Amino acid sequence: MPVWTNTLEKPIKISFLLFDEFSNNSLGNCLEPLRASNSFLPKPVFEWQFLTLDGQSVQSSSGLPILPDGALSDMKRCDYLWVNSSYGYEQYGTAKTRVALQRAAKLTDTVIGLDTGAWVMAAAGLLTGKKATIHWDLFDSFADRFPMVDVERKRVVEDGNRITCAGAMSSFDLSLLIISKHLGQSSKVDLEAFFMRHDTGLIADTPQRNARDPLLNKALQLMRSHLENPLSRTSIAKQISCQAKTLDRRSIVEFGVPLGQVYRHIRLSAAQQLVTSTSLSIFEIALRTGFQNPSAMTRAYKARFGLTPTQNRQL
Repeated sequence: MPVWTNTLEKPIKISFLLFDEFSNNSLGNCLEPLRASNSFLPKPVFEWQFLTLDGQSVQSSSGLPILPDGALSDMKRCDYLWVNSSYGYEQYGTAKTRVALQRAAKLTDTVIGLDTGAWVMAAAGLLTGKKATIHWDLFDSFADRFPMVDVERKRVVEDGNRITCAGAMSSFDLSLLIISKHLGQSSKVDLEAFFMRHDTGLIADTPQRNARDPLLNKALQLMRSHLENPLSRTSIAKQISCQAKTLDRRSIVEFGVPLGQVYRHIRLSAAQQLVTSTSLSIFEIALRTGFQNPSAMTRAYKARFGLTPTQNRQL
């Protein structure tokens, strides 16, 4: 059964390795969900740094300059190393890059390739005998160049401690996959709402799960559009032409909890965003998120976030 929420004992440490002409679209699609997920938590759990091979600045393919935190050789043990390259990937198949990546791979639990990062990883021998994907424009040439890699035309491919994704849009899917793996399915519900992906479900083509049940997608849309006056479970089921028990059963299969708990989570997440980003009174926020009074919201808020709304606003 999937985990709805999960509490981490220690931060997740991530190193982003950037090559010249890297895709800042891929980087942003990975980084922003991490940042946003931290904002939903009492304290941040994702920590990251930016590295380059030699510690010198690099530019994205659109000319955005990045001054890194250090060189790849300075990297300490971390949970994830994200290899981000785009154009010019073939020039990084050097002995120097190979040695540096092989050393770094021993200091991280999982290596992830973004866009053409799979090519750089394969050239360093980090994908030998592994399943992988790459930007689909390079699919055939990648398969020819690295016959020891089992290439799959998928958005995201996970094989043990190696993960690859096919491009900028799939890097967003990948980031949600990583976040939900550590924080639970509730984090995916929050992030889909935050990034306005209400009409989408779980990641297609991931090895763990199939795409979300269409009935649950419809239920989520209804719940998000009825925060101030929450719908009953029976009313939601009636509007999408199914039984309430069916919705609960499918919610437990998908999220690990009944639909009512998902609804309450969505309302509290909305309340937190209003608390931290607006000057609305606690009374007004309680009304806007479907609580009978500020006291009821405050109790639920503290149980979820560990702070009262007023305390959270003072941080």
